[in-house]
Amino acid sequence: MLYGPLDKLRKGLPLRCEIDSDAPAGTGETVLGPVTGGILLSPAGKTLVAQGYLDVELEMQCVRCGRLHPVNLHIVVERECSLEQIDDPSAYLEEEDLGPMPIANGDDIDLSELVRQLIIINVPPRPLCRPDCRGLCAQCGADLNEGSCGCEAEATDPRLSALRAFLREP
Repeated sequence: MLYGPLDKLRKGLPLRCEIDSDAPAGTGETVLGPVTGGILLSPAGKTLVAQGYLDVELEMQCVRCGRLHPVNLHIVVERECSLEQIDDPSAYLEEEDLGPMPIANGDDIDLSELVRQLIIINVPPRPLCRPDCRGLCAQCGADLNEGSCGCEAEATDPRLSALRAFLREP
C-alpha cells in the first residue's frame, strides 16, 4: 500500500490516502475482499496523525456452532505515525506503550503495517454467526440452530449429586 513520495508531508502539508487494495499479509484471518477507506495524514510537530476509517470483510468461524460466516469491520483510525523507515528496528519502541508507527518505505509512504495492525487489533475475540446462535449439542454435537437434536434433557453433573441429595432432605 504505497502512497507516493513523502515530499508533501516533509513540507508540513497534510496528505489524503484513499485505500482500496488487498489486505496486507499477516492478519491471521481470511479476508474476503479489498480493504477500503481513507486516511488523512497530518503533520503534528515531529510526528504525524493518521485519522480516518477502514472497512474490511473477514471470514471467521462462529465460536458456538463452528460455521464460517462473514464479519464486517469498520475501523476508526486515530494513530500517531512517524516518517521513520519501516524496516529500521530502532523505529519501534521496545516499551509497553505504542510509539508512533513508522510509515516510510524509502522515499514513499507505506501504510501496509498500519493497516495490518489495525485489522488484527479490531478482530472480534468471540465472533458469532448471529446473536442468537444456539451452538452445538454438548452430547451429540448436532447444530441446535437447525432444530433440537433429540437428546435427553441435560443430566446433572455427578459431582453435584451430594448437593442434590442435601437439598432434597427435609
